[in-house]
Amino acid sequence: MDVTAVLAVALSPLAWAWQLWGAEGASQLFWAQQLMSAALAVLVALLLDRLWGEPPVWLHPVVLMGKLLGALGKWIAPRAERTRDYGAFVLGMTAWCALAALFFVIYALCQWLLPPQAWWGQGLVLGVLLKPLLAWRMLQDEVLAVEAALQQSLPAGRERLSWLVSRDTTQLDAGTVRESVIETLAENLSDSVIAPLFWFLLAGLPGAALYRLANTADAMWGYPGWRGQGAQRRHWQWAGKWAARADDVLNWLPARLTALLL
Repeated sequence: MDVTAVLAVALSPLAWAWQLWGAEGASQLFWAQQLMSAALAVLVALLLDRLWGEPPVWLHPVVLMGKLLGALGKWIAPRAERTRDYGAFVLGMTAWCALAALFFVIYALCQWLLPPQAWWGQGLVLGVLLKPLLAWRMLQDEVLAVEAALQQSLPAGRERLSWLVSRDTTQLDAGTVRESVIETLAENLSDSVIAPLFWFLLAGLPGAALYRLANTADAMWGYPGWRGQGAQRRHWQWAGKWAARADDVLNWLPARLTALLL
């Protein structure tokens, strides 16, 4: 197997399909097994999500991403509002790229260094590693919790919705609360399920991990204006601009695919 083929196995399930197209004999069997392994990984990840939901906080890679982003955010976002703060922009871009490279390399090594085993064994391991990078059950539970709260009272529904959206919910009627939570479900269906799987198919575990980092960074850094209280108060007009644009780029195709599926 040449270097190109090795890198294909290490990174992209779609590359496995491409190799299968022109392969013959034993080579065709090998690439078919790699493709079946990727398909099994997706099924395993979705099944684990359905049965058990999210892993413990101490074991969750997205929680780790959030902690690192939070720690770096204290250094890159200024305490004072500035116009055209290119220094903060460069700091934000550099920090984002460093974290992206870190998680991409970690997951590439995890996928590349899997011990030789049957295709189904590899698929099971990949599925376990892929699961924390997507979240359907948690999203579904949060949406149903808003409806359950709304059945108790309108103020309770508004309060529960405020956990999911950044807008002011205090003046919404019951219909608008439901509209808001359905919109949130549709948006996060892309962010939490379709986009991670899309990038897994294009670039394997490293692609899914890179996407989850970008999406988390957008949520923590990408909204302009003041955030935080007291000594933690920072202005994010420029420091988070790269994170916001990177998330836009990585979501462009998955968001449209989600809309088509809906």
